[in-house]
Amino acid sequence: MVALEDVTAESESTWSPTGFRIANIVGAALAVALAAALLIASQEYAFRVRSLPGPAFFPVIIGVAMLGLSIAWLVLALLGRYRVDADTEPPPDRSAMVRAVASLGVVTASAFAMQPLGYPLTVAIAVAILTLLARGRLRAAIPTGLGFAVVSFLLVTTVLGVQLPTGVLRPLLVGLL
Repeated sequence: MVALEDVTAESESTWSPTGFRIANIVGAALAVALAAALLIASQEYAFRVRSLPGPAFFPVIIGVAMLGLSIAWLVLALLGRYRVDADTEPPPDRSAMVRAVASLGVVTASAFAMQPLGYPLTVAIAVAILTLLARGRLRAAIPTGLGFAVVSFLLVTTVLGVQLPTGVLRPLLVGLL
């Protein structure tokens, strides 16, 4: 009789050295492209509004940091500095890949929905869906999305003084801003 641990170990796939190197190079290149796209897209907005940070302030900071780290990752991947060893996590299974691609789709759709729907509604929906994709329960996803949207909106608009798009909720939020 075969022990349960042996069956699990045999069925779990592992990285080949070439596959792991290619995955690192592709991941790093995609991260560089995403950082560049973020920096390019942020050029449409003001970096400062009067003496306060403008709508492009945080995307530029995140884009610059992400670009630097992504370039470092790409250079190290091209030099072959990442090696497969016993501590390397195995490649994701089909379910994990589907959830990852769906999560990327939610984040991408959120970027396009931000202007018409507004920050609070877009973030509430996106966080709730991402919670569900992370295998959270619906009764946890809805309050998580709503709570994060409200707290982050109030924090950014009141404490930092950064204007965020209000979209369809503008009539309801006029008194708060």
